[in-house]
Amino acid sequence: MINNQSIQTDEDIFNFIVSVHRRLEKPFEDYFKDKFTSLQLNALCILCASGEMTMSELAASLHTPRQQMSRMIEKLYEDGHIVRKFDQNDRRKICISVSDETAKYINGGREKFVHALNVAFEDFDKTDYGDFKTAIRMVNRILTKFPQKDSV
Repeated sequence: MINNQSIQTDEDIFNFIVSVHRRLEKPFEDYFKDKFTSLQLNALCILCASGEMTMSELAASLHTPRQQMSRMIEKLYEDGHIVRKFDQNDRRKICISVSDETAKYINGGREKFVHALNVAFEDFDKTDYGDFKTAIRMVNRILTKFPQKDSV
């Protein structure tokens, strides 16, 4: 049985996701819009944060069909954004990672975005800024406990 509190929580989660996309994710993507699609940027950011992984692992983390991921990774590889190598434990698997040059480019965009956030925070009082940082840390900590979908 669903109660009113559960419905409100569902609405809060939905509104949070929409707000984060509109106010944070979309402006972040705008730093890269001339170079990468949203999916390409998401894949590159995951690889930057996680290190090397197989294409299947990346496809699963992005909830993207393996065939679509394969085409995208091939394009990123041809453009020099991705490095491929055989897995040391299983030569049948190919591990992918971000090239050093692309990692620098992604990090540069991230730094510009963080700077823009800091400028925006100049209009906030210190309590709001502290609350925002605390909320981010709490949400990140809780999200690590969410189960991950193993396959697409």
